[in-house]
This record gives sequence, C-alpha cells and structure tokens, in this order.
Amino acid sequence: MAKIITVWGNPGSGKSMFCCILAKALTRDKKKAIIINGDSSIPMLPVWLPEQIVETGASLGQVLSSVEIDTSLVASHVTVLKNYPFIGLMGYCGGENPLSYPEISYQMVLQLITSAAKLVDFVILDCPSNMTNVFTPAAIESGDITVRILTPDLKGVNYLKAHQPLLTDARFHYSNHLTFAGMARPFHALDEMGYIIGGFDGLLPYGKEIDRCATEGGMFRALNYCNPKYTLALNKILDMLDQEPAGQEAGEFIPAGQAKDDKEADIHEQFE
Repeated sequence: MAKIITVWGNPGSGKSMFCCILAKALTRDKKKAIIINGDSSIPMLPVWLPEQIVETGASLGQVLSSVEIDTSLVASHVTVLKNYPFIGLMGYCGGENPLSYPEISYQMVLQLITSAAKLVDFVILDCPSNMTNVFTPAAIESGDITVRILTPDLKGVNYLKAHQPLLTDARFHYSNHLTFAGMARPFHALDEMGYIIGGFDGLLPYGKEIDRCATEGGMFRALNYCNPKYTLALNKILDMLDQEPAGQEAGEFIPAGQAKDDKEADIHEQFE
C-alpha cells in the first residue's frame, strides 16, 4: 500500500507546485507516484499538461461520480506524464467547474484514495483550499504525512484560524501536521507569523525560476531550481518517508482512453 502525503493550505501558498516538486523527488529512483488534485474550480490537468490534449473522460469528476470506485476505474483515469513516466496525474479537465458533476460524497473520496494507494508507491493529495469541498477533509483524514502550507502573512494566519476549528476531530490528527511557510519572501515577518501559528517546520521560498516554471506550464521542471531552504523542507518529507516501513509492490496504471498495446508499451512498461 502506498504512502499518502496530503498537502493543504491557503490559496496562493504554492501547494500544487510543492506537490509537483515532491513527486519528482519521490520518483527519482523509479518509484511511482500519483498526484490527485481535487479542486474542480481550477482544473489542473490543463495547467500540468498545457501542450497535451486530455480527453474529458480522464477527469477526476468521472471517477468521483461513479457508483463504486475500484483500482481498475482509478487506473483507467490516470494520465501519465510522457516525459516523467513514473508520475501519474488525476484532476479535472479544462472547461469543467464545480457544477459539472453531482455533489461529491466523502466516502467516495476515501474510496478513491484507497484504490489509488494500491497502484503506486506514493499518493500525493493536492487539496482545494475550500474545506467545504469534501476532498480536503477526506484527504487530511487519509494522510500518512500531512503538510499544511501557509503564506507567512495575515492571509495565511487567518486562513488557519478559520479552518482549525473544523479539524478538531481526532481522525484529522491535526497536531501531527507539518507547517511550511509557502511563497516566503525576504519582507515577510517569518518570526512573528511563526509565533502566531505555533512555528514553521520548513520554508518554501518564492523563486523567480520556480514561478517561471509555473507560468510556462513546466511545473515538473521546478525541482531543478529549489534553493537550499526549499530543499531542506522537502528533505523533511523524504526523511519521514524513509523511516516508514515499505509498502507492498505497486500495481500498474494506464492513461485514460488508451489501451495497453505495443504502441504504448514504451510509456507503460515501467509500470509492469
């Protein structure tokens, strides 16, 4: 069973970029990872893959609106990165919005996560900032490691104050979450903001090169531009995962709308 890393926090804190960087770091030794982005208000598939046409049938909404979710259904809706064949993506397609599908069930999100965890070594859950989207609390409940990323400013502080009361139930293991300062800049009052929220476990500094990767549709190249402080925070996650017992051997996933034939063997043979 895969290790599940949940990433949540306030809007604009760099959650999705961190998930991409983490996925690249986790798959350098050919282990397999899936990033699942549950935000239907900002479809991420066209952001991740601006030059690749992704069919609507690949949408996460298709999975979450199914009668039942199993590993076969999840595997058929994973889009594999052509340049990084050990990373799979699940999210919403361009043009979709929160009204494109029926209301999401909390239990269906849990089924999705459980099924995805049987396919790969790591599942990275990129959560919507809106806690009323049931994907986020379900992802927090499921996480083996949970990271909250907050901008070290009044927006981040007040986001945390607003959402902390929603996570008091023991199943959310709130006190065990790591807290990273996202998009940190030199002018941020890190010490003061850290004191208010109980301290930062790591810094994810803003970088022009990382920002450029995001705006140019190359989020998975950003690992090459992480400064030492960003890398130090990233290594905390990697060290924690190294201390966890190894899971069972991962299965195979195949991109949505594609059959496993000889033409595609070069992409998928590494998942067999």
